[in-house]
Amino acid sequence: MTTVLLSFSLGSLWTVAAVLDAPPSSYLLAWFGIVLAMIDLRHHRLPDALTLPLGAALVLLQFHGLGAAALSSLVFGGAHLAVRRLRPALMGGGDVKLAFGLGAALPLPVLLPAAILSSVVTLAVAAFRRRRAVPHGPGLLAATWALTTL
Repeated sequence: MTTVLLSFSLGSLWTVAAVLDAPPSSYLLAWFGIVLAMIDLRHHRLPDALTLPLGAALVLLQFHGLGAAALSSLVFGGAHLAVRRLRPALMGGGDVKLAFGLGAALPLPVLLPAAILSSVVTLAVAAFRRRRAVPHGPGLLAATWALTTL
């Protein structure tokens, strides 16, 4: 069942990206995003073996604007690191590493909407699952995919 769900989700996201003529980062975010979201929802972990290559690939895809991508990455990841330092129970280290990588795919003016949208998605997951503690990774991934694709 999980394989069918993953295949359907990936096919749907890739179709939307193709119809909208989305950048290559959308396809990369769709594939990694689905796998990472499933892992995070099930195990409350974001493995470095997936988050770090995703971040590196997103940075490399921004070769034409590497300085802007690095700045966005530092701002987005730094904001998440600040939350982690101030309130460690609210966010895991994997979320912070993921945020640093995802920041490279987002232009600087979109970082605040990305943070807000990712929080809204996380709250929606919490309401749907009827739990107070839910992972933030799926929200980060969904918001980044949506803002880079749509």
